[in-house]
Amino acid sequence: MKLHILGCYSPYPPSHGAGPGYLLQSGSTKVLLDCGSGVVSKLGQVCDVTSDELSAVILSHLHADHFCDLLVLRYARFLGMRAGKASTLPVFAPKEPAPERSSLPFLDALNLATIEHGSSLQIGDLHLSFASTLHPYPTLAVKASIGGRTLVYTGDTAWHEPLVDFCQGADLLLAEASFLEENKGANAASHLSAHDAGRLAELANVKRLVLTHFYPPEQLELLVAEAQTQFSREIILARSGLVITI
Repeated sequence: MKLHILGCYSPYPPSHGAGPGYLLQSGSTKVLLDCGSGVVSKLGQVCDVTSDELSAVILSHLHADHFCDLLVLRYARFLGMRAGKASTLPVFAPKEPAPERSSLPFLDALNLATIEHGSSLQIGDLHLSFASTLHPYPTLAVKASIGGRTLVYTGDTAWHEPLVDFCQGADLLLAEASFLEENKGANAASHLSAHDAGRLAELANVKRLVLTHFYPPEQLELLVAEAQTQFSREIILARSGLVITI
């Protein structure tokens, strides 16, 4: 299983980056986790967006910074369908909020299905399961497994004790680290700090930690240093174009 980092910034991307978007690849199976601003152009570098090469899209939640480029991706898929290159794209997302969910369908380009806490899916040879996180919109952490190897993506969340069990023993934890602990401020109920991400990785006994979901002004080396106070194994900074084998 490979993880392609397409974008890692939120709530908006800087000029050199893209919003949250992560492509999971196992053989011919390619599943996109989240589809933030600028992700489609990055996705096009590793996948033909007008064909069935992209197996499915999973949206962790329906905040715009995590799904807005799906509104563009559906056009590419539709044009591929018109050219006989593609079929309907499966998209899995929480059912709420209803206004955001209702904005997703476009003609017959998407096959929209609901995921929730406890859901499980088999997409190609990838097994995926989901657990609720602590965030203003209904949000899901994602676990992807194949052949005894496991990746967990936290999605967006404040510190949430049940995630320790959900992440337990993962080969790779892709965790948001939106800011330093000292800068939580009003965001304390919504997101993980780098300290939280390191703590989660340590308590869950994961093998490697990837930090992501950066505010563009953050000094990323400081996020790594803070996470290292909690987690002693390998810590990787997400960046567009990075490919990690799990």
